[in-house]
Amino acid sequence: MPRHLPVRIAAVTRLLLLAVALTFANGAVAGATPRIAAANWTVAETLIALGVTPYAVADIPNYDTWVQSPPIPPETLDLGLRNQPNLELLAQKPPDLLISSALFSKDNARLERLMPVRLIDNFSSDLPYFEATLEMTREIARLSHTEARAESLIDGTRRALDAASQALESLDRPVYVVQFSDSRHVRVFGEGNMVGTLMARTSLDNAWTGPTNAWGYANVSIDRLAETPDAHIVVIKPFPRSVDAELANNHIWSRLPAVRAGRVSEIEPVWIFGGLQSIQRLAHELVAALAPEGRGDTGEAS
Repeated sequence: MPRHLPVRIAAVTRLLLLAVALTFANGAVAGATPRIAAANWTVAETLIALGVTPYAVADIPNYDTWVQSPPIPPETLDLGLRNQPNLELLAQKPPDLLISSALFSKDNARLERLMPVRLIDNFSSDLPYFEATLEMTREIARLSHTEARAESLIDGTRRALDAASQALESLDRPVYVVQFSDSRHVRVFGEGNMVGTLMARTSLDNAWTGPTNAWGYANVSIDRLAETPDAHIVVIKPFPRSVDAELANNHIWSRLPAVRAGRVSEIEPVWIFGGLQSIQRLAHELVAALAPEGRGDTGEAS
């Protein structure tokens, strides 16, 4: 083999990948919906909410547990773990575009040799969570040629938030929104995420006023939920492992003021770091838990 042939082959390969990326970016295939793979569950949810079937999604089994809605279409490929993509699958069946996430970013350099890659993540923005999620939705819509659907989704979300605010206006009790890590610890949600968005746009008073991390939650022991004794506790499912069974014999949990007074509600899984459809679902679930007479008014997306 001539000495310079491998170099020439590599150069030609780079030019071909660049041509594919430019073709995609310029919308050369008029009217065609690109095959978009999503490394991020929030991106996957948003694509489906915009009427686009994702070409591939990371860790579909756990999406089905933690996100659930909207469901992943059966023809969508499983991309591997959210922090460890299946590079072999991507090399064999590359999408037109991979929308990457912060968890995937360490592999972006390798992935970019196989396909065009864009990093879109509503927690990697300098904007507040809700505004970042609106921008993310519009950016995904531009890439998938679904701009009108995006505006409809945004309008529906604003209506759902307004309806939730009206349904919850008479609630005068602070609320902890939590998700169990194990039988002795919870993630308690504050500002900078979907829960903070709901609290800011309704009369709900967040019982957690302590510090939170970059995703808007704090990992705390369950006894911290006694710090606001008159609070209502809303638990977002699923329970990890056998936590729900263990709580029956957990003396710390059973002695919490909210538990003793019967002020605990469990709601269906909602991806708390998700997109606009998850915000609508959380609004619907909180109204159903805290003001059940208003449960039909939030206009949850289907």
